Amino acid sequence: MHTIPDPDSPQTTIERITLLYAMEAEGMPLVERLKLTEQPAVDPNLTQRHFAGTVGTVSIDLLMNGVDPRCGTDRIGTDAATLAGFIAIRKFAPDLVINAGTCGGFQARGGCVGDIYVSEGDCLFHDRHIALPGFALQARGQWPVTPAKHLAAAMGAKSGIVSTGNSLDTTPEELAFFAQYRVAAKDMEACAIAQVCGQCGVPFVAVKAVTDLVDHPEPASEAFLRNLRTASALLSESMERGIRWLGAHPRRVGDL
Repeated sequence: MHTIPDPDSPQTTIERITLLYAMEAEGMPLVERLKLTEQPAVDPNLTQRHFAGTVGTVSIDLLMNGVDPRCGTDRIGTDAATLAGFIAIRKFAPDLVINAGTCGGFQARGGCVGDIYVSEGDCLFHDRHIALPGFALQARGQWPVTPAKHLAAAMGAKSGIVSTGNSLDTTPEELAFFAQYRVAAKDMEACAIAQVCGQCGVPFVAVKAVTDLVDHPEPASEAFLRNLRTASALLSESMERGIRWLGAHPRRVGDL
């Protein structure tokens, strides 16, 4: 049984929210909707882009992982996500962290391209294979997320289990894992950030928009590239509704 610091009291008022995005295509639509302004880099040695603003009663800090200077591509995956989560907590001391982005969904569990999911239960790692005694929980992750059924309702989103890995494609073993744990959204960042938030005692929620269906025969890469822009636009609409709901009047962690 893993131990984490006691979570923030449900009575904690949410005054500062950090939004973490991996890809600029996912995050920029919300920057534009909320009219956030770009800030100086959080660290001169890192590629992250920082945008900030105020929506009603809440202050917003939005971080995108930026572009890998060696590859010219967005910095996706658990390494960049872990770093972003740690830096965000240390720099902004948020009352709530939301990791937003795109994901694979599952038609076997009613998923469709364009669906929005808000995390529930525990976040998982599906591609960590550590065949050593005592390492099963570390491999699986199983980091809890903050219950957020009211936020999901405000967003018009579904709720579901989110599982994280570093590959776009899926193995047969991972498909069995998804079925066993009834995973609704497969992404590349959420559980890494959930782990950092869990260790630091910061409330955490993931919000994911489906670009492709994991259990569909079409290659994930083709569906992802075709649907990224549409799914990101739908994500930004839902995120704007959620952020404006959070900022409409003072809300507590227990109100999520």
